[in-house]
Amino acid sequence: MKYLFLLLFVFAAGYCFAAAPDTIHIHFGLDKDELRNTEKALLDGMVYEDSINDRKEILIVGYTDYLGSQEYNIGLSERRAKAIYRHLVSLNIPPENIKMVIGKGEIARNQPQNGGYATDRRVDVIISDKKKNSINTNKTPEPKHAVATAGKKLTDINVGQSIRLKNINFLMGRHVLTQSSIPTLEELFKTLQDNPTLKIQIEGHICCVPLSAYDAEDEDTYEPKLSENRAKYIFDYLVSKGIDKSRMVYKGFGRTKPLIYPETTPQDEDQNRRVEVRVIEK
Repeated sequence: MKYLFLLLFVFAAGYCFAAAPDTIHIHFGLDKDELRNTEKALLDGMVYEDSINDRKEILIVGYTDYLGSQEYNIGLSERRAKAIYRHLVSLNIPPENIKMVIGKGEIARNQPQNGGYATDRRVDVIISDKKKNSINTNKTPEPKHAVATAGKKLTDINVGQSIRLKNINFLMGRHVLTQSSIPTLEELFKTLQDNPTLKIQIEGHICCVPLSAYDAEDEDTYEPKLSENRAKYIFDYLVSKGIDKSRMVYKGFGRTKPLIYPETTPQDEDQNRRVEVRVIEK
């Protein structure tokens, strides 16, 4: 039995390393929040093979299937995420490298099935290299909190300054805009259309996750780059209206540049959950 378990460990770990994935899915039993031996072996193997190490940053996101109440599932998904956290720390992964440990609750399903979906009883471990602050491939101005005075128009501000797009609202945890945001996008489109030499950078920012975290997970794509996807949504909208791609770039800054910290009220969160447009050429 001991040798069978070792063989299983080598096989599971070897398959995982060969694929070199950025996201590892750790599955749990029905209504369980304890790691099974096979899943522990997979994580142990990744640390042993240096796929997870002190040069990586990690996001841990827990889920459940739709069985059970919403409140219960949130708690269960959080316990599953914390189980992964504890195991990685026990393997000497520095706690400061683990940038997010959250439970997202149940994964919605349009077609329920008896017994739920076993694939939804999981934790996603998202692994990435530490970012280097010196890299700036787009060669566009980095934000320096040069936000223009409230009420100014995009055409009135200097190169390097930005304005916040008012009345831009996204669906919670998603990169999709609400219908009430369309008039603001139409105003931005009209400004770019009327000023053909104007070039901009669209910048997404989020709230409500640890200050050290790069970004939050996008529930539409399951990627840990919600702010970038929101900025890209506006970029794609303007391209679809006929604005040339060469006049725009987009970036997500996640949680790295809050206007207010700490957030103590919903108004504080709203200030940080924003999209800014920065002038890069006039």
